[in-house]
Amino acid sequence: MEVKRIRTEDFYDTMKQWWDGNNEAHVSPSMLPEFTFVCFNDKGTPTYSMCFYNTDSNLCWLGWQLVNPTVSKEDKKGCFSFLFEEVEKYSRRVGYQVMFTTSKTPAVVGTLNKRKFVVGDENVNHYIKIL
Repeated sequence: MEVKRIRTEDFYDTMKQWWDGNNEAHVSPSMLPEFTFVCFNDKGTPTYSMCFYNTDSNLCWLGWQLVNPTVSKEDKKGCFSFLFEEVEKYSRRVGYQVMFTTSKTPAVVGTLNKRKFVVGDENVNHYIKIL
């Protein structure tokens, strides 16, 4: 397996295909960060991705974890956890002390638990104001 840090604008068309294939809504490119991490399986096929938001603090934000809907379960095995592992290594290398993400998707939550993430706030809603 291999994880690559790719400019989001260069990967965005693939992200749209994955959102479509998973019956999920698209996110506008203007809401996405500069870079997305992509995990490739042993066959060189992209399997999972996640956006990486840099901040001016010691916390980085991970978001929009996506799965390639055309790859079999067998060909994705271990890739999602490996993606998190490599992003964690990168985060440490560039000086972050905290990685933050949100999810209610059982597969994502399971991986977060296995990777020793802890639950932050519970029963908290997100509030967003579009400017």
